[in-house]
Amino acid sequence: MDYGIRGRSALVVGGSKGIGFEVAKMLAAEGCRVAVMARTETDVDAAVEEIRTGGGAAVGVCADVTQPEQVDAAVARIQNEHGAPLIVVGQAIYQRPGDFADIDDLDIYRESFEAYTISHILLLKAVLPAMQEAGWGRFVHIGSATAKEPAGYIHHVVANATRPSTVGLLKTVSDEYARYGITVNTVAPGWIETQNAIAYIERNIGVATEEHRRKFMLGEARVPAARMGKPHEIASLITYLCSEAAGYITGAWIEVDGGLHRSAF
Repeated sequence: MDYGIRGRSALVVGGSKGIGFEVAKMLAAEGCRVAVMARTETDVDAAVEEIRTGGGAAVGVCADVTQPEQVDAAVARIQNEHGAPLIVVGQAIYQRPGDFADIDDLDIYRESFEAYTISHILLLKAVLPAMQEAGWGRFVHIGSATAKEPAGYIHHVVANATRPSTVGLLKTVSDEYARYGITVNTVAPGWIETQNAIAYIERNIGVATEEHRRKFMLGEARVPAARMGKPHEIASLITYLCSEAAGYITGAWIEVDGGLHRSAF
């Protein structure tokens, strides 16, 4: 299926690893000119090289999405090299595990809010004007299923408190910009087999082998699929949401979690 986005400029935040890297590769395969953004130069360079080796068009940009001057400079560079990014995939990571009684430093909550929500405000401010001028745009947030249904057993009160604000922001922005042909959606992964997730459950829960992970997913995490998802299983949905065909999907919260969310709605 031709997604109708060949030649579009696309920015993937966190595109050097995990889900973001799979998204970058899939968008490149659809003919997009992809910009991979992350903080570590060696990771960015490796991702860009792999995409180019596969026949895709890619550039790398190092930036911290919580810093406004870095976000603006990165988007300006992408515009100069590939054109204004009309497809943008945003995400953030901030891990400070602990229960409510464990965390007394309010700055940890503030830092988490900055990582998850302020970063998306900065990104939206940088890319929405060009999308509005073009009368077309796709913005997809890679969030987390815990923003809607916090998982107490992983002891992550800070993320549970601050992730939902990003979803509220994007739902509001989606309403305001839909009339300009711009869609804004959140994809909410559950347990996904990335390096970060595997390291997290090994360090904090003691789950270290593939067999142990399967037992944990079915027994304690209660994932009906009895396994962690694969990054490409998330990336395929994100790529579709970036397509011409997905133009009537906006303001959506879409969970990809192997059936973890139990409500019918």
